[in-house]
Amino acid sequence: MLTRWFYDLEPMYDDFSRFRNELDKIFNIGLPLSNIRSVPKGTFPAINLQEGKEAVTVQAYVPGVAPEDVEVVFQDNTLTIKGQRDTSKLGGQEIQPDNCHRKERFSGTFSRIVSLPDGLDSEKTEAHYKDGVLNITISKMEEKKPKQISVKVE
Repeated sequence: MLTRWFYDLEPMYDDFSRFRNELDKIFNIGLPLSNIRSVPKGTFPAINLQEGKEAVTVQAYVPGVAPEDVEVVFQDNTLTIKGQRDTSKLGGQEIQPDNCHRKERFSGTFSRIVSLPDGLDSEKTEAHYKDGVLNITISKMEEKKPKQISVKVE
């Protein structure tokens, strides 16, 4: 009979897993190295934030959300993305609760608030939606953009 060396360790890993889950509940965060996310589990929408020389770009992943159901507000260096998602239909057909064995996508309203760096121009803000991805670009103010200075030889 073949026995694996790690079978004796399985109860110990179960205990660590339960301990980690309890800590996650208490602090609502993942333990270091156990979760690469920097926000609590279940935060929606997931975003990428990137700063360039000319602008700050935010990509919000909002699959299943109609563009008309999304509201974007930029005020006081804070970006707010609000919306509503309805997952009660699958392929145009309504999901019956008694036929549903598992439902991991939520229906309802969501809101995500993100702090952005200083020096952004709220008048030069654009938002585009394509294939479930909301791209928001906020230009930097002219005085905050890096200025290239050429060195003259004398």
